[in-house]
Amino acid sequence: MTTIHDVAKLAGVSIGTVSNVINQSRKVAPETSERVKDAIRQLNYIPNTVAKSLKTNQSRIIGILAEDISAFSSGDIIDGICKYCEDRDYAVNLCNLRVNDKVEHEKAFLYGDLEQSESFRHSVGKSLNLLMTSRVDGIIYVGVHPRDVGNILPALDIPVVYTYAYTQNKDYCINYDDYQGAYIAVEHMIKMGHKKIALICGSIDSLAAHKRLMGYQNALMENYLTLYPEYVRSGNWHYEDGYQSCQTLLQLPDPPTAIFSMSDLMAYGAINAALDQGLILPDDLSIHGFDNLELSPFTRPALSTVSLPLREMGGKTAEVMLQLLNNTPPEKHGILIPCSHVNRSSVAVCLSDE
Repeated sequence: MTTIHDVAKLAGVSIGTVSNVINQSRKVAPETSERVKDAIRQLNYIPNTVAKSLKTNQSRIIGILAEDISAFSSGDIIDGICKYCEDRDYAVNLCNLRVNDKVEHEKAFLYGDLEQSESFRHSVGKSLNLLMTSRVDGIIYVGVHPRDVGNILPALDIPVVYTYAYTQNKDYCINYDDYQGAYIAVEHMIKMGHKKIALICGSIDSLAAHKRLMGYQNALMENYLTLYPEYVRSGNWHYEDGYQSCQTLLQLPDPPTAIFSMSDLMAYGAINAALDQGLILPDDLSIHGFDNLELSPFTRPALSTVSLPLREMGGKTAEVMLQLLNNTPPEKHGILIPCSHVNRSSVAVCLSDE
């Protein structure tokens, strides 16, 4: 196995000079530094990070504790974390709690029972033990949807940053702005001439649903439009909720001209319900989603929606973690990243004068 001695010998320098180049701890003349780097490449030398971490008390490894890597949001968030860390010469160590395999489908957004279960606690403890054994400098907790996860991790002596989740403690939490995302969606439909805009909600116990409801309400209020109670339908984020809610809305004596769905999945259901009733979309009914799922460009009509800044969230989370490790913590603990609007063809200009 190649050692630092072999690198020093090939480059014609001391072991200390090789160490300085690798760790960027002291200035080394550019030509000398290049000789050392060439020797490292030729010999395919891999520094002993374990020995280094024991000496410096820093491993340059960030632990990621993901609730479920199969969740639609997790991949992009983790990729954002990894890219930011890689660009700054940090490695990541990932553990997957696989919570979506451990909750019943109908309780997919009610994780209280799971979090208190012995099996979940054991899984968290096992993953934490693995990360701490590998001497990670800090831990990033990635949720499967924004909710309070402050009771899951024990007190740790290393920094912890949360993303796609939040806590009631003074933890650093990075999320997207649900309120702003809903506001820009409804504002777009208003600009297209719609005055009768219905809403299909997510689960009532979800903070995200409450914030999106506020965005919907305020967009109507600030444009002097009426909020009709019969236009607000409750759902639970699933396709079936969108289908059934749309059917109910279309049976009203004065149905809406547009529907804002709090999720793309419910919007898919609303689209099919409208088509099954013989409507022509978007001429007879406009539908707007939220999430920008992979299938949304391929619905008929293609779904206008709100895109979540997932990779940006991952990058910002890693940035905050490195700031904590460098003793330069940001002032704000709860960081919200704005969403962006994706305009496709499911929202048409409303020609009605009503």
